[in-house]
Amino acid sequence: MIPANKSPLFEWVFHKFNSFFLKRHFQHIYVTGEPPLSRARSLFLVNHSTWWDPLVIFLLNRTCIRSDAYAMMSEEGVQSFPFFRRLGAFSVNQASRRDILASLHYAEERLQHEQAVWMFPQGEEQALEIRPLRFQNGASYVMDKVSNGTVVPIALYYTFQGTRKPNVYISIGTGIPFSNFVHMSRRERTTKLEDIHTSVLDDLKQQVVNGDTQHFQQLL
Repeated sequence: MIPANKSPLFEWVFHKFNSFFLKRHFQHIYVTGEPPLSRARSLFLVNHSTWWDPLVIFLLNRTCIRSDAYAMMSEEGVQSFPFFRRLGAFSVNQASRRDILASLHYAEERLQHEQAVWMFPQGEEQALEIRPLRFQNGASYVMDKVSNGTVVPIALYYTFQGTRKPNVYISIGTGIPFSNFVHMSRRERTTKLEDIHTSVLDDLKQQVVNGDTQHFQQLL
């Protein structure tokens, strides 16, 4: 497991570059929903369908949510783009059970230290329209180990709308206390998290398709 090596200065510099880079490739990025009142001990779960997702959620966190963020990322991704460690990324190698447990323990420690953790619970990129979302048990495992946390679904939806560049729509779901899941088994909890996220993502898609986006705020 490769730990994060956060640098506030690097985060500031990267935010300038990232904003410019996203503007070159996307028409607009929009968001709806309210961040949790407390970002400490928040576990943000994000559907994963494109290479762009980490850059979009970095922008979202930097400009809207503003958590002290750490993010679980594939070992291959961290090795290919080591600068993500400076932004709070830590690795997971899904081919090694020992490495998975080390990464989940690291996520647990971050939450215990009043920080926030971002995860892609699908474990790998999946087509945006795929159903079921096929959540893995990692988030459920972390929730077993931490008290007084909040899980927050974050849905990302990419679409073209008559422009050369695509738009990105983001929905911040309602935060749910870990205690709401305490009587569930790990598998039941994972299924419940997947159902909640599917509902948030499908509702976001329907709003975009129906043009019901007047309440969205523009991030970019």
